[in-house]
Amino acid sequence: MKIRNLVALGLAATLVMAACGDDDDDGAATSDEGSSAFEAPPSDTEGTLRVWLNGNDTPDSMREWAIEQFNEQYPNVEVTIETQEWDGVVDRLSNVLPTEDSPDIVELGNTQAQEFEAAGALVDLSDMREDLGGDDLLDSLAEAGSYNGQFYGLPLYAGARVVTYRTDLFEASGLEIPTTMDELIAAAETLQQDNASTPNFSGFYFPGRNWHAMLSFIWDAGGDIATQDGDEAWVNALGSDESVEGLSTVQDLMENANQAPADGDDANDYVEFCNGEIGMLFAPGWKIGQLMDPEQGCPDVMEGKLGAFPLPGSDGEVAPSFLGGSVLGISAQSENAPLAYQFLRIISGDGYQTQYAENGLIPARKSLLDAVEGDESAVAQAAAAENSRFVPSSPHWAEVEGQDILQDMGTAIGSGGDVADEASQAGDAIVEILNS
Repeated sequence: MKIRNLVALGLAATLVMAACGDDDDDGAATSDEGSSAFEAPPSDTEGTLRVWLNGNDTPDSMREWAIEQFNEQYPNVEVTIETQEWDGVVDRLSNVLPTEDSPDIVELGNTQAQEFEAAGALVDLSDMREDLGGDDLLDSLAEAGSYNGQFYGLPLYAGARVVTYRTDLFEASGLEIPTTMDELIAAAETLQQDNASTPNFSGFYFPGRNWHAMLSFIWDAGGDIATQDGDEAWVNALGSDESVEGLSTVQDLMENANQAPADGDDANDYVEFCNGEIGMLFAPGWKIGQLMDPEQGCPDVMEGKLGAFPLPGSDGEVAPSFLGGSVLGISAQSENAPLAYQFLRIISGDGYQTQYAENGLIPARKSLLDAVEGDESAVAQAAAAENSRFVPSSPHWAEVEGQDILQDMGTAIGSGGDVADEASQAGDAIVEILNS
């Protein structure tokens, strides 16, 4: 089912009207923590709330904290957080959001959100935006959570990619932190050679389907995915000489400094890191926090052995980095929208957002950005974020991701395919969708 067919639902406006109070003071919703256009359910309300969160970006401790805070106000509501893998999440959302089995709250990547918003799959939160953070919300994520002047997605967190590395392996190989792309490639190959006795070791871990990481190499070489002049049609830029040059560097790393599978992704890279199989990897700035988390990582093994630096570009400056992030939306099919909204208020609050900062992520509130300053990973991420880039801004981009075009291109390149041919074919497929 194509995502744009979700327009047939037409339920968002109905749901908001049913859940909202009147415009006058008597009908306005109130609670101990403020007011909103949703009327807060009574504290003795019974029910269940299903939340989809993607990947391992949000630590279990934060999930449990949010549930505990919510249950202090609604002790008879059972909150279930279901973890979804990022890979394939667009298809899963497309299939589940139109059905009665839809979760109440869903997480969408900032590149995926607008197509679902445009399709009417999420509840319009425009009247509640101020209550959820208003102008304090990160502009780029608030933009991703908005469509056609309406607000649908609450910014959750942001992050730029940095290189996380083993300081002990660098020292053993006599390596300094690379300052150019050429130095990075040389360091990766040195680590690969010096640790050849370690099974499955990657000097620079680069699974083929990690398309977010590929983008920096494309942009560093002067390439892009697709370009558009005003309202004119999108043009294939992935097949350009510059993009092919950047992807050739990716293939070089994949073939000469990496043993990650060409058909794999980065969902469980922390496992390989904890197994001692990675010298460097290019990942979101919270990676060190995840590796040092007692529940997900291996602090007993990696204590004192981790460092981070922004990916160096060919010109010696910081290479462009994809600025990732997520938003949370309430499904238009949810029968628990007022409860779901109360949960979003906890997620948007300082108590929860500060924990993202403490875990190496950029919180969704501008007023909390100082909380991520200080450690090495945060400094690297801040430097990377200053030269951040984004995918083509189009409500059709989620369909591009849903069809795994860039992922499949990466698998082909990692398997030894002709870079120019694969890039050109992928670029053609992408612009066909963007121009549809």
